[in-house]
Amino acid sequence: MNQVIQVRWVAELIIVSYVSYRIFLLSKGTSFFSALKFLTILFAVAALSNFTGLREMNVFWKIIIFSYVGGALIVFQPELRRLYVNRTYHRGGSSGGFLFQSEENRSKLIDEIALACQTLSRKRIGGLMILERDNSLRDFVQTGISIDAIFTSEVAFSVFLTDSPLHDGAVIIRENRIIAAGCILPLAERVEVRKLVGTRHRAGIGITEQTDALAVVVSEETGKVSIAVQGRMAWDVEIGALKKMLKILYRKV
Repeated sequence: MNQVIQVRWVAELIIVSYVSYRIFLLSKGTSFFSALKFLTILFAVAALSNFTGLREMNVFWKIIIFSYVGGALIVFQPELRRLYVNRTYHRGGSSGGFLFQSEENRSKLIDEIALACQTLSRKRIGGLMILERDNSLRDFVQTGISIDAIFTSEVAFSVFLTDSPLHDGAVIIRENRIIAAGCILPLAERVEVRKLVGTRHRAGIGITEQTDALAVVVSEETGKVSIAVQGRMAWDVEIGALKKMLKILYRKV
């Protein structure tokens, strides 16, 4: 009987360890990762307390752990949603558009994006360009108008002109092509973001919270260029710095 219990205990330990390992891998690089590490410490202390015979503390540890987990689910809701959506898109299969056919295409695209941002900035025309990476953006592409054209600064400028019916939406770029324009994106929900920025910047941050895409935003009011990744935005980026950041971030993985 004791041998059966020991085998069952070992099997449960292996399963829990594997599940915990996968969760840590998924959450690595997010703010939720720190919460998981502290939760692991709580579980270890609770297990040690139970092992040393302090069973009357079980109720106390259960209350602490359940309260902590419940609070974490509320506080880290955006991060959890992004992890879930990213895994869903990944299971659906990547479009393959992030894998450039040549380094020349990638460099040319980055140059064209920088030139488009420079032109839009100088003329105080707002713009929002989304660069698809590993996660497919097909659901967001469907909210806009299909274009499927080689990305050039001239095409981007014509799309974002205030007279264009597509200027308020986002342009989605796959490899070196504009797949769709006038796309509607999810808005960032964090209170500090809602207070500080307008809809275009909130959309740029929002799409990077839910996917691994890059968002390049040109402000209509100030002409300043910003870039967002993983729910965080670098503000007032110079064109030279923008090109360097894109060369680092927008590449094969």
